[in-house]
Amino acid sequence: MCPGIKHILKTCSEELKLVVKFIFEPITPERDGEVQVLLEPLLTAIRTERYVYVKDIYIWNYPMSYENVASLCLLIGKPVYLIRQIEMMDCLLETYSIKRFSSVLSSCAYLTIMNLDYNEFGDEGCLYLCNGLIGNKTITSVSMCYCDLGVESGKYLGNIVSTTTVQELYLDGNNLECEGTVELIKVCVDQAEFEAFQKAEAAKLKADEEARIAQEEKENKYNKLGTSDEEYTSGVNKEKKIKKKGKKKKKKKEPPPPPPVGPWIKKLHLADNGIDYMGEGKQLAPLICMRLFKKLLMFSEGIEELDLDDNLISDMGGRELLDGLTFRKEEKLKGVKVRTTHRMTSETFNAIVKLGSGLKKKKKKGKKKKKK
Repeated sequence: MCPGIKHILKTCSEELKLVVKFIFEPITPERDGEVQVLLEPLLTAIRTERYVYVKDIYIWNYPMSYENVASLCLLIGKPVYLIRQIEMMDCLLETYSIKRFSSVLSSCAYLTIMNLDYNEFGDEGCLYLCNGLIGNKTITSVSMCYCDLGVESGKYLGNIVSTTTVQELYLDGNNLECEGTVELIKVCVDQAEFEAFQKAEAAKLKADEEARIAQEEKENKYNKLGTSDEEYTSGVNKEKKIKKKGKKKKKKKEPPPPPPVGPWIKKLHLADNGIDYMGEGKQLAPLICMRLFKKLLMFSEGIEELDLDDNLISDMGGRELLDGLTFRKEEKLKGVKVRTTHRMTSETFNAIVKLGSGLKKKKKKGKKKKKK
């Protein structure tokens, strides 16, 4: 048995607590004859004993076979198991294993977070995964860092962001390049612009309505000058009674609504994705890409984090981001945590850091080195 799981089971048994989180991490046998830690017996035991209290499953640095993935799917696909988070980091997942895993995502009614970092299943695996996510209405966070994703994956992920509840994407260390990044965010940018336009129109209509009401009240005030004191006093008393009747008891807090479906993005991490002058489009591609990010920063009220570190966006690209952050500050929208490469003029970089500080690097448990 995994030593970590053995320890937590013993502790929870002594303290009369339920185990809801299982962290599976193999160890290398130190002596001859020691049995290697295996995942299959753990999954079988959970299913056999119908241990329905498990909510989080973490599998780290374990080479998962197709049979292991199928066994996991038999577990999380049952509605009796309320699994909310799954991590399979550096598990050597192949494309056909991802296809099997994605087939049960539509039936996972409680799953909200999915982490598949350091599994090089490429664009084909990403396509299978995105097809499975289309039927899911609960997953809000997806992480696929260092999964060998290319330009094509940008299109698949763009469709997922637009049509599902996914609002957080962690895609560091892939190869989306400028073209894939544009495909990923363009619908979100269009939606943000449309909502900003609607908000401005609504504010204008509200201002016109308030001006009209103020004018009517002013006219009514002049008309009431001709009424007797008794009539005026009775009118005031009636208004007070109406106001008193309008008071209601406070309602109990209702449970939070399900996550919205649509092209909204809260956290987008694209560090080390080849967003530079070397891909298709050459000189103009990074500038076009950064202008889309500028619009996203200008108009999106929901964006919280944007990580573009280790991408050679140049000083012009940095200025586009700076313009977006400056506009956001002037419009008094909430701040956005932004991280970008330092390879631009110090003036531009320092200004971006000042307006978009606070984003920390995501902790990684994998052992793979940064891609070249």
